[in-house]
Amino acid sequence: MKLARNILLVDDEASWLRTLALTLNRLVPEAQVDTCIDSRQVIDRLSVEEYALVLLDLTMPFHSGETLLEMIRTSFPKTRVIIVTGVNEVDTAVRCIKNGAYDYFIKTDKVEDLARTVRRALEVVGLERNYLRIKERFLSRTLAQPEVFNNILTCEPVLLDQFRYLEAVAQSPEPILIQGESGTGKDEFAQSCHQLCCSKAPFININLAGLSTQAFELQLFGQIHTQENGQISAQAGVLHQVGEGMLYLNEIAELPLEAQAKLVDVIEHKQYYPIGSDRSYPVKCKIITSTQDDLIALNKLGKFRSDLLYRLCSHKIKLPPLRERKLDLPMLINHFIDRASKEMGLERPLQPTTLALQLADYDFPGNLHELKGMVFDSVSRSDGVQLNITPFMEAINEQRGGVGISESKIVFPKTLPTLAEISNALIQEAMSRTANNQTAAAQMLGISQSALSRRLTKEN
Repeated sequence: MKLARNILLVDDEASWLRTLALTLNRLVPEAQVDTCIDSRQVIDRLSVEEYALVLLDLTMPFHSGETLLEMIRTSFPKTRVIIVTGVNEVDTAVRCIKNGAYDYFIKTDKVEDLARTVRRALEVVGLERNYLRIKERFLSRTLAQPEVFNNILTCEPVLLDQFRYLEAVAQSPEPILIQGESGTGKDEFAQSCHQLCCSKAPFININLAGLSTQAFELQLFGQIHTQENGQISAQAGVLHQVGEGMLYLNEIAELPLEAQAKLVDVIEHKQYYPIGSDRSYPVKCKIITSTQDDLIALNKLGKFRSDLLYRLCSHKIKLPPLRERKLDLPMLINHFIDRASKEMGLERPLQPTTLALQLADYDFPGNLHELKGMVFDSVSRSDGVQLNITPFMEAINEQRGGVGISESKIVFPKTLPTLAEISNALIQEAMSRTANNQTAAAQMLGISQSALSRRLTKEN
């Protein structure tokens, strides 16, 4: 994944350069570390590849560190510079910080402190780049890769905004949290994110519901077992299997508290230990999580860790329920009609023109799952000409507490339909209830069969 993790180490001492590179590879395993021993090559290297961070010595032949610092900050303002030198002078350190250095370290300082500063600098650069990317995407109002969202049908502006946001943050090294009720398309968004950031790498989906801490550790980290005869057997965990791909943790709210602490450590330190091993392995995958629960409310109840909550909320996507996507209803119904007809080998019935209006006040508690089930049931009851809307009407009546259109009191939607729409809806319902028997439908409507036939001909 192309993330803000590239580091260039610049020093004319080859031995120190090798030592520092090995140390950072060990302590900051998520970073990609390159080295440069000739100060004259630094600007060319930065022109060819975009580095997030440069670690720079001060005393070098050809170009001094302070000269390079000025050149880098002028020509590559998005690149951070940390001075790592043997020069222990307060005046020099102050001057470098004033001239734009992110931090100043002495080579004799603790290398763990340097590693922490490097990681913080990478996070700062990543946040800055994400902000600029998000700003550019929303200002342009366009998608660079619209094809990755082909699995999500919508024309709702709020959902299109989420497309642009996901495209902007997909390359971020931080986790992404997708929130939404069951059936709102969280899995589809995760798959779109995978296509955006690492389409050629693995995508592994783990449902955390009902998973114990022990099972979570074994599945995530794997296990190394040393037998009495010295032979070693290993079971690879998904963090090893996914490599630089995407790990999708579905229903994160279901994770036990003890397992949540393990996940915090993985996100914070970008490394993990297989069960039975004292050797750490780097975490290079993109982590994306989803939930249908309110994590803040669970946190207040003591059921979700604060440290995990704050780390997961770096990038949040909130998916609207189907009841807030009224513009999408006709398109989604047609989509499911096509699927149902193909999967059941039936003739494709037409969607009644007033069906979406009749569903305007229905809440769809099951969201897309419920709509799909309704359409499949309707297609199975249809005659291949027009969609049987009985399953929709039954759901509407049930939501109203059993008050149906056959009772003396008719419950209208918030926006009143026109007389023509009401007339068409009554005719379609009568034809549906009588399996398209015009004589029986005409009797139900209180008109002659010829009058009904004329109305049907006019509609068509």
